[in-house]
Amino acid sequence: MRILVVDDEEIVRALTVQVLERTGYDVLAVASAKSALELLTAGERVDLVISDVVMPELSGVDLLAELREHMPDLPVILMTGGSPEPERTAQALVLGACAIVYKPYTHAELRDAVEAALAPQERTRSPRGS
Repeated sequence: MRILVVDDEEIVRALTVQVLERTGYDVLAVASAKSALELLTAGERVDLVISDVVMPELSGVDLLAELREHMPDLPVILMTGGSPEPERTAQALVLGACAIVYKPYTHAELRDAVEAALAPQERTRSPRGS
């Protein structure tokens, strides 16, 4: 499974990548929603996007809206720092975010959100026999 991490904060991006790679995922990382959109529209294939909410130019919610328009089945997890923002959280959930992870997150919280987001894809790709 391939995951795209989008976060403008280098330290958070690097930590997220490290956690996911140690869990066994193939991970790409970019510093902006614009870069993520460019990568995906150029044909890069990923199974999941994990994006920060607050970023310059395009927010993670803006990215989610764009992805829903052009790639409606691509699962997206949003990460946000500080206290929960009810308006953004509600908008993200209406747009179909799989989960919202609040920073600082634990490794287990991130892994659990990723596993839950990818579970439907895992079932359709490799059905388990009885």
